[in-house]
Amino acid sequence: MLAGLAEPPVEAARFLLGKILVRRAGRTTLAARIVETEAYLGLDDPAAHAYGGRRTRRTEPLWGPPGTIYVYFIYGMHHCLNVSVEREGVPGCVLIRAAEAMGRLPFGSLRGPGRLCRTLRLETADSGRYLFDPASGVTLREGPAPARIGVSPRVGIRHAAERPLRFFDADSEEVSGAPLLSLR
Repeated sequence: MLAGLAEPPVEAARFLLGKILVRRAGRTTLAARIVETEAYLGLDDPAAHAYGGRRTRRTEPLWGPPGTIYVYFIYGMHHCLNVSVEREGVPGCVLIRAAEAMGRLPFGSLRGPGRLCRTLRLETADSGRYLFDPASGVTLREGPAPARIGVSPRVGIRHAAERPLRFFDADSEEVSGAPLLSLR
């Protein structure tokens, strides 16, 4: 599965659709099937946190090996989960926008990046964890690929707003944001 993340962000964003994100927090294990992603192209993407080579302590996980998670806090109220992709030293990433619960969740929704992080109990302290380390508390496993993938511009982005960098399971009711541009 690591090979699917060792790809440029657009390919990795499509690859992540249908994968199962597993979160272990204390005695609780939560599992969710990823149904919506957005690609961030790193150094050349004005909407990316690494745009122009910005490298800070907070964004360091973006530069890590594929499968490193980057969780940031936005608008003073929401956490957002990203996964580093491509290769170590290249800061491409994929934002996980929405997921479907696998089984019953104790509370909350997985529609939208803030709700997803709140429900899965992901915070900035989880940034830097590795999805392929069973001890990390956040792991990734295989899941059913979507039958149809929708493509549209990213949600709420002004920079490069017209680029089709958002991918989603066109048959999922948990997808957040704007309507689809096309099916691919």
